Amino acid sequence: MFKIIKNRNYKEEIFFNKKELGEILNIYGSMVAKGEWKDYAIFINKNIVGFDIYRKATEKPLFQIIKNLKSKVGQKYYLKDQSGEIVKYSDELKNILAILYKKNIRLIK
Repeated sequence: MFKIIKNRNYKEEIFFNKKELGEILNIYGSMVAKGEWKDYAIFINKNIVGFDIYRKATEKPLFQIIKNLKSKVGQKYYLKDQSGEIVKYSDELKNILAILYKKNIRLIK
């Protein structure tokens, strides 16, 4: 027999959800297969969670996909480049990933 425990302190968003992580790993996997990206790291903070993409494990992240858990309107997700500058803010992850697809299509050609 299972009991459902209701924790009122439980925060619904503490990480990327399954769909978000699947979308991120989809582009990551395709770029690894093409030899462009080599490694990744996931970090979790009280207010943000991030997915860092590396060309080489010893370098700074090539890109950072960040989800702000305490976001303002229109700023839930953002993308940072290797220099740490924010490339794009969006309320939808697909808009952030579209930037990565465009940037990486240019890298491959």
